[in-house]
Amino acid sequence: MKRFDEKYLERSKESWDKISPEEFLGFLMPKAEQILSKDSLREVLQSGRKLNIKLGIDPTGKDIHLGHLVPVMVLRQFLRAGHRIHLIIGDFTAKVGDPSGRTTSRKSLTDADIKDNYKTYIAQVDRYIKTGKLKIHHNADWLEKVKLSDFFGILERINLSDAIQRDDFRTRMKNGQGVSLSEVCYGILMAIDSVELKTDIEVGGVDQLLNFQQARQIMPFYGLKEEVAFTVPILEGTSGDGRKMSKSFENYIAVTASPEEKFGKIMSIPDKLILIYFKSFADVHESEIEELKEFIAREPMEAKKQLATFISSLEFGDLKKGLEERDKFERKFSKEIISDEDCFAIKIEAGVSVLELLFETGQFESKGEIRRLFGEKSVRNLADDDILGLDYSPAVGEKIRVGKRKFFIFK
Repeated sequence: MKRFDEKYLERSKESWDKISPEEFLGFLMPKAEQILSKDSLREVLQSGRKLNIKLGIDPTGKDIHLGHLVPVMVLRQFLRAGHRIHLIIGDFTAKVGDPSGRTTSRKSLTDADIKDNYKTYIAQVDRYIKTGKLKIHHNADWLEKVKLSDFFGILERINLSDAIQRDDFRTRMKNGQGVSLSEVCYGILMAIDSVELKTDIEVGGVDQLLNFQQARQIMPFYGLKEEVAFTVPILEGTSGDGRKMSKSFENYIAVTASPEEKFGKIMSIPDKLILIYFKSFADVHESEIEELKEFIAREPMEAKKQLATFISSLEFGDLKKGLEERDKFERKFSKEIISDEDCFAIKIEAGVSVLELLFETGQFESKGEIRRLFGEKSVRNLADDDILGLDYSPAVGEKIRVGKRKFFIFK
């Protein structure tokens, strides 16, 4: 049997210092959604010089999920090929708010909010790319120093009708939702970031394409060649209902999740997402895509297990970790053997309901989530598979399953 998990994990550790431009392009293309332009990308790769690669992240929340990592995996490829990687923490732009894809304006963030959000960002990203090898910036360092006369010098070159010709702006105005002038200027601020860093290639989600186009328009004003815009798909969430991965939709996989949780959640995705997830996180060469497609179509369950094994192993660089999770998963869900060690232990307390006991484990987002699982008849006694209700009174030694993948034992 073809072991794509093993192949891609070993490849993820290879040095690409001497990789040819065409070979490197073959690894980049499966991750791309849209590029402005592919010819320009090929040209800068063939220049033989170290390129400045940029990714900006606005710290609008504390947690990063796998959807946020999709462009980071492209940075990882450029880093292995010997290029300079610039990771921008948008502490200034976060206060403006990226309007991309928004139906309303973003809630204003304070400096304290932003600082609190980004203090764990680097540690989370470091699980997948060695941040010590990146050049990390805060764009407030230069945006706060921009002179008003210089900023107006840019604005006078931008036609307002062009700046607001965006579907998200038009939709909001049609629905009576205002668009602030600061939001209209968001792409200009990103362009100043690119000018500051002399960016050759900017990486981001495809929802950033209009912002990237504005940067490309402004850079020549400063005597710079317009950057290449390299956009990646917006990762669909685990539920497979077409919505993007988001904490709001409860269809996400947190970067900080345990390998067991990552494995289990990958196993829950629909088959149609297997190839997309492989291309997003593994170094899949464009010449291998047909073979991978055929494997997924022929053996979707095995392909999904290999994907889950790969993703569970990736941050450790050791396939053994993922294989341990695969063995554990198969033992629980294929052979239905649940040991005490597989269960989260809960100490029974007199007068405390099962709802409270489960919530206190920290394994659930809210009591509402637990109530929903009881309502969906997704809480069962492992001994006899009986459906349990909120009036259930646990006994010492009993094991229960909550949802598809969470097991508890009462002590």
